[in-house]
Amino acid sequence: MIMECNEDNIDQVFNYIGDDYEKCLYLYIDLRKYGLTNENFSVWIQCDGNEICGLISQYHNGIQIYSKNHDLIYEELLDFIKERNPTVISGMGDILLPIRDEFPDYSETLGFVAKLTELEYPPASNAYSAPMNEMDEIAKLLVQEDNLGKHTGYDLLYQQLCERKKDNFGRNVISRDENNDIICHAATYAELPELAVVSGVMTSFKYRGKGFSKGTLAALCDQLLSEGKVVFSYFHIPPAIKMHQGVGFKEIGQWMKFKKEI
Repeated sequence: MIMECNEDNIDQVFNYIGDDYEKCLYLYIDLRKYGLTNENFSVWIQCDGNEICGLISQYHNGIQIYSKNHDLIYEELLDFIKERNPTVISGMGDILLPIRDEFPDYSETLGFVAKLTELEYPPASNAYSAPMNEMDEIAKLLVQEDNLGKHTGYDLLYQQLCERKKDNFGRNVISRDENNDIICHAATYAELPELAVVSGVMTSFKYRGKGFSKGTLAALCDQLLSEGKVVFSYFHIPPAIKMHQGVGFKEIGQWMKFKKEI
């Protein structure tokens, strides 16, 4: 049975997750931050009898799946997901691997989730937190990249960036050249007082291969660590793996994402 999370059972959800939140970061952080009051965010509980066996969250057009004991009822889960027709489906690799063949219209990405507790690279001195009036420029930059914003589209991406900024739920750190063009961007896409998830690391095409991304990411992480936050990130391509390892991230486990081809 799949039922929507409400105020009567939200404590059961947090108890179910417990200290395992590293494996469902966006679900956990969004539920902590928004509760059940954000019209763009919902959580459902899958039960086997009286026991919770899985959680499903949806934020805008993306779904995340989590199961603490890997005992999801997949047939029911698949019907539920396909009815919602999300653009993105994500979760730990061992959760999504059993259903990878059920989404032939989606591309597949297998990467890692990692944690940073100590910075191992110097921050870029010219990096700064972008104000709200620069979100338009940042959104236009990110939609150029397949893995960052292209699948979302400018309108929704701009809305999400502004929403996170307004709610103090995300920040965007950028560095610029002497012509005031963006060199590199890094962001948090979810934050709580004690933790944050970084993403959106992108270097403008003409500056790629020159090491700017590592310094900009380090600048963002330096801000977060100075605030007492544990920092997490997701990555999959070899340059990103090398960049994150160079900054000091340590891998926790495999992460998987299905993205609908547009």
